[in-house]
Amino acid sequence: MRQILLGLGVSAVFAAGCVAGATSLAVPKAKAAHVEEQRWAYFCFDAQNTEDVHFKANAAGARGWEMVSGIANPGGGSSWCFRQPRP
Repeated sequence: MRQILLGLGVSAVFAAGCVAGATSLAVPKAKAAHVEEQRWAYFCFDAQNTEDVHFKANAAGARGWEMVSGIANPGGGSSWCFRQPRP
């Protein structure tokens, strides 16, 4: 008797789930938002000393460039890269 009641209960829950899925009671599916791809322009320069870095980096910043990386070169000096959004 207990197995019959358990089977009927599971069947009732299954049927209720099927009815809810076929009606407006279900949760609506999510819609992906439109994603606009950002494009960037890049500008890199090499510098041999600190004064050179300061002068070039400040000039780039004044023109709207944002620094994204800087690396020391093995032979001396350094390389600096900047980016800005492309229209």
